[in-house]
Amino acid sequence: MVTLRTYSNPAEAAIAKSVLDDHKIFCSLADENVNLYGGGPLAMPIRLLVAEGQAEEAARILKTKGPELPEDFDPGTADETPSQKEDINQQILSEVRGLHHTSQWILLLAISVLIIAVYLVFEIPRRTSPWSRVQEAVRRYDYEHALNLAQSIVREHPEDYYGHEYLGYIYLQMGNLNQAELEYSRAYELAPPESIKSKLEEVRRRLEQQSRVQPSATPKPSP
Repeated sequence: MVTLRTYSNPAEAAIAKSVLDDHKIFCSLADENVNLYGGGPLAMPIRLLVAEGQAEEAARILKTKGPELPEDFDPGTADETPSQKEDINQQILSEVRGLHHTSQWILLLAISVLIIAVYLVFEIPRRTSPWSRVQEAVRRYDYEHALNLAQSIVREHPEDYYGHEYLGYIYLQMGNLNQAELEYSRAYELAPPESIKSKLEEVRRRLEQQSRVQPSATPKPSP
């Protein structure tokens, strides 16, 4: 095989090979991949190889095949106008925005499902039994019974902030501010959400007001 011609444009090399193939000239392209990926057309041109015995005939065929393609010929975009390119870019941008919008909805849906799953797994069992009995007693204003039930639950789950918070609420309804402060303080130590903090501050404020209103138990010295 001998090198008949070299090409810097892959499309032009492919057309030349196709012409020779049509004329039953055995040929091949060399360095085609190197031309595309290995440093640029000028650094490594594509070689058109033909059988040595057919080189003269191949050269004659290529000379009469018609005008060659320009150096800047691009088979992928030769027929595209600037407006068509702009339309394609806008279409791609629109599709990307649509995918981004869809992914946001999918993320929100996944977060919602996760929150619901956590609630179903952890919150519902705790708040339906046995706390449902405590809540029912509170609705009947039977605070003594509610207190006994809640204390029993808290003894089994002493590290559950919800139990101490509920005990604080029951003591508050019974007017026992000291015990209410104690239970709210314990709940705040275990899990300090702002709701418990506000309840604790309210109990302490009422205790302070109560201490100001109540007369001192120590008798005043007689003059």
